[in-house]
Amino acid sequence: MNLKDVNIAKALKGNMHICFDSPQGKEIMKFLEGTCCWYESPLMPGSNEHTLINVGKREVLASIKTILKLSPEQISALVRNREE
Repeated sequence: MNLKDVNIAKALKGNMHICFDSPQGKEIMKFLEGTCCWYESPLMPGSNEHTLINVGKREVLASIKTILKLSPEQISALVRNREE
């Protein structure tokens, strides 16, 4: 998916809002926040493997939250900047 294209970013953002803005979607978001270390440190003392897994889960959730928050133009600019 090429999010550098504003139209693709707009479509994805719209689909995410359809999913996560519903009452059921809000419950799913609460579940993801709880299981993806959103409110706690992802660091697991003595376990590098689990720390990396938890950081990865957090990054996925952060990506969803970022897309929901930003405009399609901001999403496209962010993707372009990361690739530079």
